[in-house]
Order: sequence, then structure tokens, then C-alpha cells
Amino acid sequence: RYKENYVKVFPGTLNANRSAFYHTTLSKHHLVLMHLRKMMASYHNKLLSIKRQKEGSELDIDALTDRYVDLHSGMSPSENVFINRLKKNKDLGILLLIDASLSSDGYTDGNRIIDVAKEVSTLFGEILDEYHVDFSIASFNSQTRNHISYTILKDFKESWQVAKHHLGGIQPAGYTRIGGALRHAATEFNKTDTFNKWL
Repeated sequence: RYKENYVKVFPGTLNANRSAFYHTTLSKHHLVLMHLRKMMASYHNKLLSIKRQKEGSELDIDALTDRYVDLHSGMSPSENVFINRLKKNKDLGILLLIDASLSSDGYTDGNRIIDVAKEVSTLFGEILDEYHVDFSIASFNSQTRNHISYTILKDFKESWQVAKHHLGGIQPAGYTRIGGALRHAATEFNKTDTFNKWL
């Protein structure tokens, strides 16, 4: 059941300069960065199938079926029975939301969880910036339902060249009340013009 005004979210920004963390991350994970770059290139260069075209490289079975039905029912059939594969700009926006609660101060396989989250965000930020993908990075933690901190590390309109030095400054604190942070993130995301939104 939805409880109106049940939680309070306090948005803020983190302007700490941690350039050393950024440079160390790129140096430590340069092979991972190359792999991510290849994956993004594959996605970016993927051809989109445009159905029901007048010409194309293959037949559109659905359009052919409709044409057959139209012919046998005495209706004027459509000539658009092909599939054309084109490279189109991907209308994509991404918001990375980092759990910065005290639970992220723990370790898994010898790695501190918050450090892994910061490194992943840094590497993804590099790739997304290279391919001009609209993205934002934020973190959250809470002190009960009455105070959820939502910290913007990179806004959608902010340059990555400035924001990339902020990520190293995230420190674990508080608890993990994720609902309010997710709803706030979704609200901020809905202000953007991108069609495909990945949170």
C-alpha cells in the first residue's frame, strides 16, 4: 500500500576532487576498459531492423502474410514487404545508482564493495562519454525513512571531464533504504528526453 509522504529524500552533490582515484582506476583496469569498449562498439554498430519497407535486404514474413490475406479478401495489398537493416542512433540514457550505505563497506573476494562500485562507475563513465550516451551517476544512503541522502556525482547535463574526479570521494554511511532513492532517480530520469531509459 502506498504511503504518501512516508519518506524524505534530500538531494545533494559531491564536489570532492579525487583525481588520483580516477587515474589509478584507469591504470589498474585498462584491459577491462578495452573489453567494455569493444562491447559498446558492438552495441553501437548494431543494425536495426526496419519492417514493412518498399525495399530491403530480406522479406518481412508478417507483411507478406498480411499481403496474402488482403489479396484473398479483395482488398488492395501493401507493397511494403521488405526488412531494411540500417544503422540508427541509439536513443539511450543511463542512470547508475550506487548503494553508499555502510553495507558497502564490507568485502567480497578481498575487494571492498564501495571501491568496486566506484571503479565500475568510473569505467562505464569513460565508455559512455566516448559514445556520447546521455548518463548520470548518483549514490544514496539513509538515516531512517525521514532522511535519505541522494548524492549526484554526475548530472545528465554535466561534463564527464569534470564529474570523473568526484567519484573517488564517495564514503559509506548510514543504511540502505532504496525505495525513496529509486523513486527520486526515476523522477529525475523522466525529465530527460531519451526514449530508452536504463536505471
